[in-house]
Amino acid sequence: MPIWADPARGERVRLLADDDLTLLGMFVSPPSARPTAADLRAVPGTDLERFAAVAVRDMPGVRVTTQPAEAAALLAAGATLDRTLVHMVRRGLQDGPAKREDQGPGVPAEREAEGPPPLQWAAPHLAAGLDLVGVEAADHDELAAAQRLAYGPGHPDHEAVTLAQASGMLEALLAGDLLGPVYADASSLVRNDEGRAVACLVATLWEGIGEEWPGGPWVVDLFKAPGAPTGLGRSLLKRAVAVCALDGHDAVGLSVNAANPARRLCDDLGFCDAFSRVSLDLPGAWPAPA
Repeated sequence: MPIWADPARGERVRLLADDDLTLLGMFVSPPSARPTAADLRAVPGTDLERFAAVAVRDMPGVRVTTQPAEAAALLAAGATLDRTLVHMVRRGLQDGPAKREDQGPGVPAEREAEGPPPLQWAAPHLAAGLDLVGVEAADHDELAAAQRLAYGPGHPDHEAVTLAQASGMLEALLAGDLLGPVYADASSLVRNDEGRAVACLVATLWEGIGEEWPGGPWVVDLFKAPGAPTGLGRSLLKRAVAVCALDGHDAVGLSVNAANPARRLCDDLGFCDAFSRVSLDLPGAWPAPA
């Protein structure tokens, strides 16, 4: 089982090779309640049939997220489709058209094209009794409790968030061990007059994954508790976009499940598809037999 950590990129980035030590692919091993290979990708020029055969052999029972071409090869080798996991979307922040023209009924008037967002986005209007503070003001238990409420049963991401919390992924994220350091200026937490967290946006400065996303601000999570004012999540995302633009970044990105209602919000604010990932379960049970 020649799988080892990439000495150039740290413990979480793993390399997959055949028995003759030919490098076939790489993936990220995030903290997870089950064996997980995130962003599994073949080395350019690798035969995908060989890549898939080795992945299925050496990573039985592992859940993987991967690109469409690798997904097709893995399905042919015996993997089962979980779901189309997410769309990765981006919004350009500099040197774009200012605003799309009104496209008629059903298209929100504030729908933005790529380019500098309105400055007023940086100062969201909050309902009476709400207070916006930095994410660093909250402890893990407070954020975890609010997150559980936001992603309750019936939400498209309920299972994924439950597994992530069980594995300590939230702690790893806030510590900067998952997708880069927390981008404090763009992140925000909203508390009500009782001091409870009712909404949160966590952004990081992610180093990226190559040409698809060369690096920059990434909105990792955006949620609001049931009963929070309508439009609060939209206000926090608009604020984050504005802060990223004011700080001189070229683009901001995020991932969104295709079934999540937040996808429409991303469209409204000018985010466009950048790439997507498919989630698969490899056959067998982990760990592999000796």
